[in-house]
Amino acid sequence: MEGRRRSPGQAAGRRRRRRRRAAETASLMSRKVRELRRLVPGGAAVPADRLLLRAADYIVRLRARIELLRALSELVAVTNHGGGHHADGDASWL
Repeated sequence: MEGRRRSPGQAAGRRRRRRRRAAETASLMSRKVRELRRLVPGGAAVPADRLLLRAADYIVRLRARIELLRALSELVAVTNHGGGHHADGDASWL
């Protein structure tokens, strides 16, 4: 490759491809930010950099809710299906 020169047309083509990729990336990012604003409560009212922090906080809260609901579900299942009997086998106290 040493000593090989590229034509001005090749360089211009490379620049056009880079600009097109940059424009496509910007368009994709814009769509993703719009979608995130729609999904995150209060997302429409914050700038994009703060939106990412708000989304991360929202995800943490959702995970905590899921864990709580999972634990409650297991508790209800144990209580309703024989996990809560008295020593003498009488479950009438439920």
